[in-house]
Order: sequence, then structure tokens, then C-alpha cells
Amino acid sequence: MIVAGIYDNFEKKNEYISIDLSDKKHKNRNVDFLETRNMFTGDYEYKIKAQWTNDQYHPTMTMSEDDIIQFVEHLNKWVEKIYLRREESF
Repeated sequence: MIVAGIYDNFEKKNEYISIDLSDKKHKNRNVDFLETRNMFTGDYEYKIKAQWTNDQYHPTMTMSEDDIIQFVEHLNKWVEKIYLRREESF
């Protein structure tokens, strides 16, 4: 499942995209992309947080075509927002 949403980061609203490929056998198969704002420079940054099973058990991520499409749709929304933010700063 791939979802996007808003999370609180020190009382600021930031966006995230979460890829959750866990199942009953493998509970730790999550990759999160988190939008943050650097408190010193004010620049937006994007962090990647992963929780994964041990390498000896299934070290690779497998995504279906539908998963890829959903992920790219969410990323494209971020890219559009970044372009708008850059246009506004000029």
C-alpha cells in the first residue's frame, strides 16, 4: 500500500509518502519519504526512513506496476509543489 498525507513536525505540517509492503510473515517492510524544513536555512529537505527485514531474509523491495504508478503520482505532486514554490520566490 502506498499512501500520502500530512504529519506534525514540531507543530509544522509536513507531507509524507509511505510505502508499506509488510505482510504477516515480514512485518518490517516500510519506506517513508518525509518532507521537512531545515530550521536554520528554511530550505525544504526530504528524508528517507526505512524499516526492513534482515538482509539474509528478503533484502530486495518488490513493487507491482500499480505500486509504481501510485508512488510516482505522489512524487509528481511534490515536484509540482516544488516548482510552484520556486516560481513564487522569483
